[in-house]
Parts: sequence; C-alpha cells; structure tokens
Amino acid sequence: CYGAERGFIALMDRKNELVYRAVENFDVTKDHSSILHDLVKQALDRQCAILSSNTQAQGGKKVKKGEGRVVFCVPLLQSGRSIGCLYLERHNAIPLQAPERLLLEMLALNGASFLHNIRNNMILQVEREEVKTRLAVQDKTILRSEKMVRLFEDIRTIAPINVPVLIFGEPGCGKELVASALHKFSGRKGGYITLNCSAIPEGIFESELFGSVKGAYHEAVNKPGKLEMAHNGTIFLDEVGDMQLSLQPKLLRFLENGEVTRLGDSQVKKMDTRVVAATNRDLPTMISAKEFRDDLFQRLACFTLRVPPLRERKEDVEPLVHYFLERFADEYNWKVPAVADRVLVALMSYQWPGNVRELRNTVLRMAVQSRGRKITMQQLALVGEQFCQDEESPSFESFPTLEEMEKQQIEAALVRGRWNISDAAKMLGIARSTFYQKLKKYDISAQPK
Repeated sequence: CYGAERGFIALMDRKNELVYRAVENFDVTKDHSSILHDLVKQALDRQCAILSSNTQAQGGKKVKKGEGRVVFCVPLLQSGRSIGCLYLERHNAIPLQAPERLLLEMLALNGASFLHNIRNNMILQVEREEVKTRLAVQDKTILRSEKMVRLFEDIRTIAPINVPVLIFGEPGCGKELVASALHKFSGRKGGYITLNCSAIPEGIFESELFGSVKGAYHEAVNKPGKLEMAHNGTIFLDEVGDMQLSLQPKLLRFLENGEVTRLGDSQVKKMDTRVVAATNRDLPTMISAKEFRDDLFQRLACFTLRVPPLRERKEDVEPLVHYFLERFADEYNWKVPAVADRVLVALMSYQWPGNVRELRNTVLRMAVQSRGRKITMQQLALVGEQFCQDEESPSFESFPTLEEMEKQQIEAALVRGRWNISDAAKMLGIARSTFYQKLKKYDISAQPK
C-alpha cells in the first residue's frame, strides 16, 4: 500500500487496549518494540492522521543516510471515538505526498465503517443462529424461512416489554408456539397459563378468568382464576375474537388496572400478569360490526404479530416433516424412515389450508403406513389423493395387494396393542392362534424392533 513495507491494523478490545487484528510483514513478537507508540497515542488522542518522516532511531541516536523511515498512523473512527488504528511504515526518507495521505485517511475512515458493518452483521448472524438453535432445541419449533426468522427476532425484541401482545394467524399455523416463545424469552418467573376463549361456556367464563369463592353461585368453590394463577407470568387467551361481548369490559378493566376480584368476593388483588392474546378472526371487521370492542382491541394490540401460513413459508415444510417423523418414531418405537425426494416436492407443492396442524396429521399417517420403511409416492397417495394431483394415476400393479394390506394391519395392531398378542388379536377380531399363523406367514416379529 503506497510503497509501505509493513504495517498492521489494531483495534480496541473491551479493556480499551489495542490488539493486533491484521498484520503484513510484521512479527508481533519481535517488532512490537520498534513501533512508534507515541505516534500511535497522538493519532488516537487527536483523532487525526499523524505522519513521521523519522531520521532518528529510538533513543535519539542519529541514523545513517537512507536508513530513516516514514511512519503513517491514522485512527479508525466510529461514532466520534477512536476504535483502533492503521499503522504503515517504509524505510526510505521519501515522505508521503498529500494525495497519498488524503487517500489513506479516506481509506481508514471508510474502513472503520466497513469493520463496524461487518461486526454488526456477524453479531446479527450469531443472534439468528442462537434464535434458531434455541427454538429448535427448547421450544420444539423448526424453522428455516426468512419470514419465521424475522418473526422470532420480533418476539425476542418484544418479549421483555411487559405489555399485551396480539397474535394474528390462520388456524393451525402455530400461534400458541409464538405465545409460548414470548413467555420464555420474557424471563418472567411466574407460570404460563392458557385459556381458550371459544371453549369455555359464557356462564362459567368469568369464574375461569377471575376465580370464585364458595357461595358465589350454585356449586361455586374457592379457587383462583387464570389471571391470578398467571401472577408474575403470562396468560395466553387463545381465540380471543370469540369472547362474548358482555365479558369484554371485564377483561378491559383488568388490562387497565391489573386488579382481580373473585366472583362473590370483595377483596381486590393486584396482579402482575402479562396478557398475550391470539385470534384467527378479522377483528377490525368485527369492530365495525359491533361484535368486538374497539377499546379492548386497542389495549390488546400494544404490539401485534402475524404468524404466516405454511403456504407462505414452504421452506419450513421439509424440516417439519423430518422433525415429526423423528418424534413419532421415538413415541412409537419405530425406525425413522427416509423420505423420497418426490414426496418432499409434493408436500412442498401443496397449499396446506390446515397449516402445521394438517402437516403433522399427514406425517403421522405416513409414519403409520411406513413404520420404518422409506416413504414413497405410493404411500403418499394412500394418505391423500390431494398430494398426487400432478402425478400419473397409479397403475393396478402399484396398488398394494390384499396380503400387503393384511400385513400392514397386523403390524399396526401390534403397535397399537403395545406388542401384546392377545390385545392385537382382539383388535383384528381373530383368534390368538390365527394371529400367530399370520405372524409366521408374513415373517413378522412379535417383539418391538
């Protein structure tokens, strides 16, 4: 670089000490003492480039003609402070010309921004990998698509902020996993309590939410409500769009003051409960139709998250398929089956109106069909014709024979009966002796594989 014979880039570490990050023709163990440290300090303190046409050796001794050196040190600046320096050296008495010096200063200044961007990108990439690893290992969530990575980055940002969150998404897309992740990332010490607003009858919903005392109504008992149980934790109100209009003001009051009073009681309790709600309904339309309170919506929607449907993140289909196959194999003591590439292509081409829930059920049926064997298009066709619409109609030769189907039924009965011969025979409606004959005929082991 501009005739320099050697040099280095040094950056400040956490202790505010310079550490070599890149060197050229420079031995950090032998040449450290020859550095003009005062020159480096001046450059860092003044935050400007320092040039030294040196005709004296260290110690003040005169050097021979032609043995002087030119040293150029320019600080690397970021946000108004020195984060390191560029140090260049050449052993001749010809100083740097003004254009050379200007270009080096510009290079060092841009280099600091470049290093800053690289560092930020590296931090972001590490954080993304940490998100993926944590979700895959702890939260049992498998993701690969950019949309889901961004979603969980938003979750981690929002989670520590103790305000309500409203999650939108189609049925089966994983809204409950997002709510669970919000709680886990929040660091809250209390429990994670769920309440399905569409599954609780209106007559007992209030007691479920706020609790009750004995005598409050017929058969009432002393019990805490879900809001009280989630103190210092999180309550997840699933399908909040289905909450009865008459109950919405009571939830609104809690969101406004954090106070809970059990049914039939006069004691007021202050709760620190984080509310996370989810819905697949179009709440703005419901508000216009007077079916949902606008003030409650505004309270719940301090932050909103949208979980994309599976058809918008098809990159996640393949890892989800393998995850579910491993899970079912572990649960039912099967060998994890391989999956033909054409099967994965067909699954990724499907629109998945039921989202991840539908995918899970499909993979379960495939796992039952294969029980350790490779999953092919023939088995996928047995699971559902919708996955093979672009395939040629299966020939009669490819259709399973009656004997193959009988063998599959016997194996399925063994698994369902937990390898108890009597129970498996009863399921099939045959005698125990006949079941043994079938095992021998199809060479089926009566023990778990």
